[in-house]
Amino acid sequence: MGCTCSRRSSKAHVPESPQDFISGQKENSPLLVGSSKVLIVGEDIWSAQILNWLDNAECKQRLVTGYEDAGTNFTAFQPHYVILDLGIPEPNQTLRVLKAIKMEHKVTFIGIVKQSANDKEDCMNTALKSGFDRVLIEGEVLKQIPQRTPAMPESLFVALEKSRDLIIISDSHNKVQFVNGPCLQVLGYTRDEITGKDLTTFQDITPFLRQLERGFEWVGKIRWRTKSGDTLTLQCHAIPFSPGPGLRNHYLYLQDNPLETHVYPRGSLPSIRKGSYDLKSIISEGSARRQSLAKLYNLPLEAPITKVLSLLCAAQENAAQPVVQMLEQVMDILRTTELYTSHLKADNLRAEDPVTTNLIAALVSQGPPSAIMPRRSSNESAVSKKKQGTKKHSHLLLPMSRDLKEALEKLSAWDFDVLLVEKLTAGKPLLYIGMKIFSNFNVHKTLGIDDRTTFGWLSTMEKHYKPTNTYHNSSHAADVLQVTGCFLNRLRAKNLLDPLDEACCLIAAAAHDLGHPGKSSAFLTNSGDELAVLYNDVSILEQHHAALTFKLTLRDEKINIFKALDRKTYTSARACIIDMILATDMFKHFEHYTKFVTVFNKPAEDTTGAETKQIERQDLENENGINPEDLMLIKRMLIKCADVSNPTRPLHLCKQWAKRIAEEYFAQTDEEKAKNLPVVMPLFDRSTCSIPVSQMGFMDYIVNNMFEEWDSFIEMPEMLYHLRKNYDYWKELHDKGLTGIEDPEKVPKNVKSEKVATKDLSIKEDSYQLKDKKINIIN
Repeated sequence: MGCTCSRRSSKAHVPESPQDFISGQKENSPLLVGSSKVLIVGEDIWSAQILNWLDNAECKQRLVTGYEDAGTNFTAFQPHYVILDLGIPEPNQTLRVLKAIKMEHKVTFIGIVKQSANDKEDCMNTALKSGFDRVLIEGEVLKQIPQRTPAMPESLFVALEKSRDLIIISDSHNKVQFVNGPCLQVLGYTRDEITGKDLTTFQDITPFLRQLERGFEWVGKIRWRTKSGDTLTLQCHAIPFSPGPGLRNHYLYLQDNPLETHVYPRGSLPSIRKGSYDLKSIISEGSARRQSLAKLYNLPLEAPITKVLSLLCAAQENAAQPVVQMLEQVMDILRTTELYTSHLKADNLRAEDPVTTNLIAALVSQGPPSAIMPRRSSNESAVSKKKQGTKKHSHLLLPMSRDLKEALEKLSAWDFDVLLVEKLTAGKPLLYIGMKIFSNFNVHKTLGIDDRTTFGWLSTMEKHYKPTNTYHNSSHAADVLQVTGCFLNRLRAKNLLDPLDEACCLIAAAAHDLGHPGKSSAFLTNSGDELAVLYNDVSILEQHHAALTFKLTLRDEKINIFKALDRKTYTSARACIIDMILATDMFKHFEHYTKFVTVFNKPAEDTTGAETKQIERQDLENENGINPEDLMLIKRMLIKCADVSNPTRPLHLCKQWAKRIAEEYFAQTDEEKAKNLPVVMPLFDRSTCSIPVSQMGFMDYIVNNMFEEWDSFIEMPEMLYHLRKNYDYWKELHDKGLTGIEDPEKVPKNVKSEKVATKDLSIKEDSYQLKDKKINIIN
């Protein structure tokens, strides 16, 4: 049994020169700060040397000379850092034991490799794979101890107090830790009345607190309650920060002072040189900013167009009304899809000039058909008059077990289990789910076809999804189709989409990954695949899915679901379906998301709260008021959200989809290594990958913000409920140092997987010709 000792220095270290302090603030930030607790596990003399250095940094330390005592002291001491000698017996086992102990704060684990070790690099790599946060060679840790200056904290507080902005700092429990003078002046409180109090007493931070907890900044408007009882709306920039490594986040709320007006960019003086702007200074400047642009700033990604729109918004603030109106027109133009698509001016057309009217117009203006479809009433048919007949519609009854019938009864529910249907249908979920959903939305009536054509088309689509893909197979297509149905049901209340719109959405969902090879577009480009050559390395997969869909559909009249449409309607429907499939290209994610936010989350000026929401709802429900181009934005957002909805599903489904996508990416990485190709996704190396980390990153950077905007549009709170529960689940696994989809301690033992009898549900591949006697036709 080893002994332990605890020490703390009572002296403060003063740096010999400014360089001593600055050297600790470079890219390799210091590991330790004053007031931190450090547990050292090791027996050699270097541990005592570290203790002397920690004294200079004013850290509390505890030395454990026997690794058997590490767990007990870890619990009792509650350290922020653990420095572990990798030369002790079973260092990885010690790490796993310590990581399994729950702490209220984050603990940083640092491994130390001896200078005398022969295989330092191998030892460091092994330790990093085992879960250490940092691995250093003996002696390096001493160089990274920060040097402190007593004057710094005081000078920072003076700067905060004298700032003209309103500044509030709260801790992780939302208790106010600091408020500066200008903020007290505006809100009317004394310092004692607000310091130490819960921030929610003065304003509602619930809408954005989740984003701060995940470590992302937030920009938007906050309604404060002043001491007089009034409500004051201020533009706020909320920033999470940590007081020190291993410590829980605090939150800084930086707000504009309504008692001051800024004419020049902050930090600039009047001069002949124009002030320079960046996105942060613009969005935190002034009081009349667009909430939609603030939402875009909250993203960890940005595009040049958001900077342009922000600059134009800033220019509007102090401009004359005619200029404001012109800038508004400029921003509306910038939100269009094709900025550089040319059109001949009407006043340039001359009837006597056939070169202009015929040749140039044909060359310049000819482009792909528009994806915008003409609006139809519910009674107006899209079917060609020549092909309209009085033939009675035929219904197909597919063979179903009792379990399958029960599963399909929940088809409109968000917790629908498509993986269960996959088992119950012997790997044909797209056919069964597709027939049910197409029937629910009367797709046969909209397209003027019978169930036999629908059955044949769905069978053909499912046949051309590759069952060897663990993720991009017909089950994923069926899942996206079912989610699309849920979204369309919710959108029906807004009266935005007509029956042909709905049919195109369902067709695009069913075929959006058709013929997916199980590899990414980047892999196809790097490997010189024939698809990459065919599509010139541009949206390779998405173009392949769309092209294959129409190739298969049009080559066989028996499964051609478009055969009854008139030419104009078919052209529009085809363009719409292609547009939606191409929208699933993640390379253009931010473009589609930005357009949706700027168009559908733009509140009216001087309108807040319920009034804004009511105006937005009235505008959207006005059937004649929706811009056709904006309607395409809705359909793109719909299929994008449906395509990546796995993290918003119930946990048991979320885990299975996470496992499937990881396995498909693992296989790609394996093949890239075997063929000596560039590794597109190094994270998905099956020997080192952490599925919880990959899922959390995908949620943080892609899913969370997009679904928050989509939820505010269609109002489906169950999506965000599951998204947050799933994020917490992955975070819990990561905090425990687990890399799989399950916590072994919580998995029930002796649970056998049930095999589903599906032989009675087999359907022949040519069943759309109705050769299978088990499919009954009812006329």
